[in-house]
Amino acid sequence: MAVSKTGGTKGKLRGQVGTTIYQVRRNDDGTYTQILYQKGERVETQTTPKLQAQRMYTAMVESLMKQLKPVGRISMQSGKNKSQSLNAFSSWNLRFVANDAKAHWYGNQQFVYPRHRRTDIDVQDLGGPYMISSGTLDHNIFDREVFDNYAAASWLNTLYPSGFVFGVQFACEIGVTSVGQFFKAHHMTRLDTFVMAGFRGWIDYDQDPEDPQEYMKHSYFIASVNYSIRDEEIMTPEVIRNLFKFESDLSPMALMARDGHSFCIGVNTDYQGKDDQFYYVAYFSISYPRGKKEISSSQYHNPEGGAEPWLLNQQPSKVFGSWMGDPQNPNYPSPYE
Repeated sequence: MAVSKTGGTKGKLRGQVGTTIYQVRRNDDGTYTQILYQKGERVETQTTPKLQAQRMYTAMVESLMKQLKPVGRISMQSGKNKSQSLNAFSSWNLRFVANDAKAHWYGNQQFVYPRHRRTDIDVQDLGGPYMISSGTLDHNIFDREVFDNYAAASWLNTLYPSGFVFGVQFACEIGVTSVGQFFKAHHMTRLDTFVMAGFRGWIDYDQDPEDPQEYMKHSYFIASVNYSIRDEEIMTPEVIRNLFKFESDLSPMALMARDGHSFCIGVNTDYQGKDDQFYYVAYFSISYPRGKKEISSSQYHNPEGGAEPWLLNQQPSKVFGSWMGDPQNPNYPSPYE
């Protein structure tokens, strides 16, 4: 029986079907060739530019899915279950990336395209306006997105004096408003959820200060209401800190506004110490305003408002030579021409 492997050999077979024997050979440039043996006759399928381009797009979306799987499972309203939501998440973003590459092979693209690595997944040079959620909810349960590059000026209890804050803001008279009043003002139910996802980069000096390591990944938090908080409780800082439960690979926190009229649920990054920041962010809500689950639509965007990709010289033509075994080619022609 022939079986298909994941990763760099995804879609290729190993084993035997009838009189046909399938093998996979890894090439020197990191690509793979499918080899078939049929009654002593050997046939090799060629790696075409179009096929390699599709592998590049797939690598990008597979990495996104791997790191944001908990988000993708709940972010697509069209998906009737977690599996269907994740499939829609994958399909939409694969289409976005492919369309962007075909239309902007030589520049003015929206996505950052990766050079080929040892495997087809976990490539680092990622980022772009991926679709993070899609649905019919026409509002969010939070009041606005937050990006503060000098967080200590606006928020109490920040962790880093020169850090950044990325998150969402809720209007609230801290110490005055009750939990029930807060929910009513924001048209929230106890079933509601809000989500942050982002493409993040930081530098780790702890392991070896002489050789710091740079990391990039997609991160997230999913915030749901803590059922143990009662409607009659007052929205004090302590109550606000315990109002939501998190599923996350980050360290989300509640920050109180210095003026006492709002709070932020978000991430305080160590920008000065680790250059820790988000290059792309997206926020969305899952709510039940009419008794049925609805999801607001969101895409990755630059929190500072810029429209260009965060990393320059990463258009398809600049990186695609590495996928074709020609890494020195600085302007690989489009396979779609």
